[in-house]
Amino acid sequence: MITEIADLPDEADSPDSGPPASTTETPPASGTELTVRVRRRPIPRKGHTKSRRGCFNCKRRKVKCQETRPECSNCTRIGLVCEYPDGRSRSAVDLSASDESALSVITSPSAPLQSTPSFFTYTDMRFFHHFLVAGYPPLPIFGDQIWSNVATMSHTYDYLMHAMLGMAASHITIHGGGDFSSQALFHRVKAIHCLNQALSSPVRSAAEGDARFGAMMALAFQASCMPDGMNEFISMIKGCHIIANTSLLSFSDSLFQDFTQVGYSESVRRALGPGGFALRPDQELLIDDFLKSLRALAPLCTSPLEIRLMASTERIAKLARWSAAEAFAQFAAQYTLIFHASNEDFHSLIDTDNHGSQLLLLHFILIEFAIGHMALGELGRRFAYRVKTCLEWMKRVVDALPPEYQKYAEWPVVFAREYLGG
Repeated sequence: MITEIADLPDEADSPDSGPPASTTETPPASGTELTVRVRRRPIPRKGHTKSRRGCFNCKRRKVKCQETRPECSNCTRIGLVCEYPDGRSRSAVDLSASDESALSVITSPSAPLQSTPSFFTYTDMRFFHHFLVAGYPPLPIFGDQIWSNVATMSHTYDYLMHAMLGMAASHITIHGGGDFSSQALFHRVKAIHCLNQALSSPVRSAAEGDARFGAMMALAFQASCMPDGMNEFISMIKGCHIIANTSLLSFSDSLFQDFTQVGYSESVRRALGPGGFALRPDQELLIDDFLKSLRALAPLCTSPLEIRLMASTERIAKLARWSAAEAFAQFAAQYTLIFHASNEDFHSLIDTDNHGSQLLLLHFILIEFAIGHMALGELGRRFAYRVKTCLEWMKRVVDALPPEYQKYAEWPVVFAREYLGG
């Protein structure tokens, strides 16, 4: 479970002062039937079709509807809200007494609107639009359609909506489109609080698993936009691994089914090609200087995780001399070392008072960015914002070092000055 980071303000205390727009819901009917009516844009009749009982989505997409209740297989597969012409959506099902009791613990993944209305401002709508067109996580590579499908579920899962809005607010801020730091923090806290509540219950569907994983990914990459987010980014990436194992593996139709360590590496190889290419002399020098600096850190790396992470990072940096693309693909294995570390080793790694581990993390993050820049070329434009955060993270780590540790930060400082414009 994610550690809660702050007490939440009331929703009405959102730092944005724009006029609110709200989602509404028809209250549950008495007895054992729950009916939710969703206001939708009227869908024009197209005359007689082969099936008068298929759902709206299948009719609009002109595909055969299985007409299964409460939701057809087509809508379940692509994460759409399934609604039928008779007004009974996938949430309009008869509930037993035990089902009604369960609703008090977890919001049903079938309910298309929140049980408690959530209020969003017009600025939030700007964030939502920005997430759709530019502010979604840069992974998976070529993941545009995946994130578009995830976004269609955001009205069902409040933690996903707030995670998306928070990431978009941070993304706009780091690109100089205005300072929305307070709004970003507000939505981040709300997302973490709501996701913690959801994680107290087992996942019920592929859509819910995708929503949880998508929210965690958005929180992780929001941290990658934050000037003080280095250690939080690592923690959130580990959270993605935990949610993937608990919420996705049971569903073969998950939107993120290929986003495993092996699946990710293969997607990078498909995108970049398996072949190697010669590095430029300045790139060769960058790798050589990095390896010298990394080896100098060896006496400071004492925990099993630190030792394995340093050895694996050295191996990947050497591999980059032959193929930056293959080296970048194998960085997924680096994170696996972190995922499987003991709690003691993991907390030691992200301890800001552990100067050796902070220097190791900084080397790891900077060389990952450098090799990714070499390998991705034009595809790396969606990672461009990390130039600013890498600079900020480097400065924060170096500024916190005691004098006797400053010599170990020479390579990060030179790299920032010569390659990041710092």
